Amino acid sequence: MAVLSDPGSLFERLMVLSHEAFDATHYSTAYHVLAAALHEASTRPGTHQLALVQRSAEAQLVGIDRDAPAYHHSTPSAAVRGRQSIFTLLAHQAHTKIQMEHLSHRRTSRSPDL
Repeated sequence: MAVLSDPGSLFERLMVLSHEAFDATHYSTAYHVLAAALHEASTRPGTHQLALVQRSAEAQLVGIDRDAPAYHHSTPSAAVRGRQSIFTLLAHQAHTKIQMEHLSHRRTSRSPDL
């Protein structure tokens, strides 16, 4: 998981807090703080921060599935209920926001046909 060494912005602090919560096995807290980071990243131009959230959600889920497969939001636990993990859904949300940003950028950078 990527963790920023000099957390200054709100986004950076949220990412560090999510990592700390995850390391302390407070997985639900890690998820909610990461969701807040996604919201914060969504208010900024560009996709770098969105990609960091996506990668972090994916990495956290890998760790949960490996170390705590009985956790309510692990991949196997969610599958038993016919669902996807909330971490998977968060990664999908970040990925979708990245795609939307790329599409928006393409639309605004195209020159109009005259």
